[in-house]
Formats: sequence, structure tokens, C-alpha cells
Amino acid sequence: MEYTAENIFKLLEAETYKMYEQINDFIMDNYNVSQIWDAGGKYGDICMRYSRSGKTLCTLYFRQKQLGIWIIFGEDERSKFEEKRNQFSFETREKYDSTKVYHDGKWLMFNAEDNSLFNEIILLLSIKKSPNRKLTMCGYCCDMCKAFVTNIKKKDERNILSEYWKDYYDLDISPENISCEGCRCTKANAHRIDDNCPVRSCVLGKKINDCSECEKYPCDVFLSRKGLTYEKAYQIKKLDVAGYYDFLGAFDNKSRLDRKKLNNREERLKCV
Repeated sequence: MEYTAENIFKLLEAETYKMYEQINDFIMDNYNVSQIWDAGGKYGDICMRYSRSGKTLCTLYFRQKQLGIWIIFGEDERSKFEEKRNQFSFETREKYDSTKVYHDGKWLMFNAEDNSLFNEIILLLSIKKSPNRKLTMCGYCCDMCKAFVTNIKKKDERNILSEYWKDYYDLDISPENISCEGCRCTKANAHRIDDNCPVRSCVLGKKINDCSECEKYPCDVFLSRKGLTYEKAYQIKKLDVAGYYDFLGAFDNKSRLDRKKLNNREERLKCV
């Protein structure tokens, strides 16, 4: 099965797909992880792990009308769970207590058919690992980007990235000229793909962290650097979800900052 959004939607169907979207958006917005797609085996038709440097945050299993969410808690995570135990529902506490501890930890598997478990899963993930994703001033993700110098040193995939940029953004940049230290790099001679980025100068001038904090967001300056959503990229040239997140997902800044702005607004309302 091809790992396209269309195929995943057909497998999960509407309500369960919403849960997958919510979890995926939260993880990709907040955690420095990559997506590793594979056949699901006995646990589902499709498997996808959120992983970084060989360490897995959680694993999703896609089944007919059901999403399996697998999180493994080691000894430290189990201690943290006990500290936050009363924040979880009775059902989650009961599942936790009844789940066996293996040599590598407690294997928690949740079966979701809608988004009712979302807040529980988010809290469990925060116990597993604190959010660590860092955004650029316009909302790009350096740690996802194949042009970022740290990623080039780990695995140089600039030849593929160059083709993606040509196909989806009409940018003709040769692989050897693709290298970026990020807009937040403070070195005097920092190398960036766009040394004259208008968003960077605007954000620095307004002394804000990123565009989502600006009352004029999304303005024309920001929109000049707006990236592609999966749906838009798919319309240009069909690709699977794995290819999108590997080479284009870093640049879907408007979707990312829209969610950040909405979350910040909701947090402020809670404090009123």
C-alpha cells in the first residue's frame, strides 16, 4: 500500500483520521523527530514510528477504522506517570496498571476510533519526552530541513532536496550550493539560503520570536515565504506522505504557525 493521505483516510475513515491528524500535527510541531513508515505486520496495515537517533517517541498503527498508538515507558517515565497519575482518566490509569512491564519497559497500546483520547496521549508524550522542536522566524523547521548544516553532516541528501525544490517551488539551486545555518544563527558570517530574507529582518526589527506573535500575521511579507501543505504539494505532483515530510514538511510554516497562534490564544483564555 502506498503511504498517501488518500489511502490512510480510506483505511481509517473520517473520525479516526481526525485523531491521526491531531496527533501528527502535535508531534511534528513540537518534537525533533523523523517519520519512519513501514508495513504494520500483525498490528496493522501500516506502521509509522516517530524516531530520532534510534530512539522512538511513539509508534502509530493504522488499521480499518482504528488507530493504534504505542508508547513504551521505561523506569523514569513510569515514575513520572505516578507523579501525574491523577491527571489521567480512570480508563487510562486502569490500562496503565494492567499493562505488563517487559525488560525494556511498559508497552502501552491505545486503540483510538475518534479524538477522545487526544489530551491523554499528549500528556503521555510529554512524560516520554519534553517538546524540543525549534522554529525559524517564519515558522520553518531547521531540524527537519535537509539543507540545514547539521542534517547535511549526518546524511547528505541535498541532491534529492534540489529536485524537490525544483519540482515544487520552481527553485533551481544546485546541491553543492544548498547549505544553511538557520536564521537564528548569530555568527557574523553565517551562511543562509536567503541572506536577504524579508521575514527575518521584519521579525528582528519588531523584536518578536516569530511571525505568529505579530498582530499583522499573516502579512504579505510572511506570505512571500509561505511553504506548501501536503494537499498543495500533492496537487502539483503526486507524492506520498513520507516523501513530503522528509523533503517538504519543514516548509509548511503557515499551517504550523496557525496552530501555534490558536494554541496561544486558547492558553490565554484559560488564564482569564
